[in-house]
Amino acid sequence: MTELLYMQDCYAKEFDASVVSFGKGYAVLDRSAFYPGGGGQPSDTGTLNGVGVRETRKKEGEIRHYVEGPLDGGVHGVLDWGPRYAHMRMHTAQHLLSALVLDKYGAETVGNQIHADYSRMDFALASVDDEMRGWLAHEFDKAVGEAREVRIYTTGRDDVIASVDPRRRKLFERVPPFVKEVRVVEIDGIDKCPCAGTHVANTKEIGGITITRAENKGAGKTRLVFELGQGNL
Repeated sequence: MTELLYMQDCYAKEFDASVVSFGKGYAVLDRSAFYPGGGGQPSDTGTLNGVGVRETRKKEGEIRHYVEGPLDGGVHGVLDWGPRYAHMRMHTAQHLLSALVLDKYGAETVGNQIHADYSRMDFALASVDDEMRGWLAHEFDKAVGEAREVRIYTTGRDDVIASVDPRRRKLFERVPPFVKEVRVVEIDGIDKCPCAGTHVANTKEIGGITITRAENKGAGKTRLVFELGQGNL
C-alpha cells in the first residue's frame, strides 16, 4: 500500500520513493506526494526521475502513476507545483463557500469540480440572486482577510460527529461506520468537514473571490462558477 504523503503534508513538492510494481504504462510506489484525484479535485502531474507523470489515479486499490516510460528501483518525484497549489487554493475555497451557503441559507453542496483557473459548485438552491452573490463574496473575502488557520487532522468518527452542529453532522455520518478515524479539514471558527484532499494552511492564501456566473440547473439546484484573485503566503 502506498504511503500518501499529502495526507500529512500538503506542501510536499518533492519526495524519494521506491517502485513497488510497474504495470501497463503506470508505476506503483511505496510512498507518494501525488494526489490521485477525487472529491472534485484533479490528479497531480509531475515527474519521477525526470519521466513525465501525466496522471495519477487510485484503481483496484493501487495508487497508479501513469508515466511516459518504464521505471524501477528508487525514484525522485517532483510535482508540477503550480497546478497543485492552485487546486489547494480552490479546494479550500470550495469548503469556505460551502460553509457560508450552509450557514446562511441552509443549503447543502450537491456537486463541485475544481480547476486551476476556475471552479464550479452546485447547491440545493432554487436560485441565487445578485443580493445573495454580493453577500457571499463579501463574507468570503472577509474570511480570507481574517487569515484564519486551516487545520488538517485525524480524529475519531464518533467524537467529531458529536462535536459538530446537526447540519454538518450529515457529512460525517456519510463516512462508513467501519471507518473509525476520519481526516478532518477545519477552517478556524467557520467549518469542519471530512476530506481527503489537499488544502492551504491559511485562508489568506486563497485570495478574493469573483462569482462569474449563477446558473439554474433545474430540480432545485443552482450552480455558481467562480475565480480567485491573488492570495498571500
